Amino acid sequence: MSSDNTAILEDIIEGCKSKEQSSQRRLYELYSKRMVSLCMRYTGDYDTARDLMHDGFIKTFNSICDYKGYGSFEGWLRRIFVNLSIDYVTRQMKKVDIDTMEHTLQSTDNEDDTMQGIDIEEIYAAIKQLPDIARTIFNMFNLDGYTIQEIADKLNMSNVAVRSQHSRAKERLRQILTRK
Repeated sequence: MSSDNTAILEDIIEGCKSKEQSSQRRLYELYSKRMVSLCMRYTGDYDTARDLMHDGFIKTFNSICDYKGYGSFEGWLRRIFVNLSIDYVTRQMKKVDIDTMEHTLQSTDNEDDTMQGIDIEEIYAAIKQLPDIARTIFNMFNLDGYTIQEIADKLNMSNVAVRSQHSRAKERLRQILTRK
């Protein structure tokens, strides 16, 4: 980010800390598309992702005074939205029968097909097809950089269960992508 953009962002953040609606609107306009995309990775549903995105901005505006200017503001903001999305998926998981999920994610023999020629849009579309818990674990580990232990703690699962679900998610993605 250039120094001009950094100064503008700092002004927007200070305005948000002062509860200025114009600054809140500018922050929303600056980050809303990226945050709805982030929420979509976890939910797989656009309407739910938009709801979470709106909730995330409300939470951001209520807690922006906690941001002290250390590190990346976008990183701080993303953490709010990731945690909100994870909380949503965790609540949804409680409604899902684990045995059904296990059956859905059964792995098959590894295929030696290469996945050359698959573009990023196909990969994201395949990720959306994963069951909620598999999609969440895959996103947290591969896209958001959480460790297995952090995922296990966040989702209240054992390390073994997280590793197993991650492995099955990768295998399921491989199956989806090699069918295309």
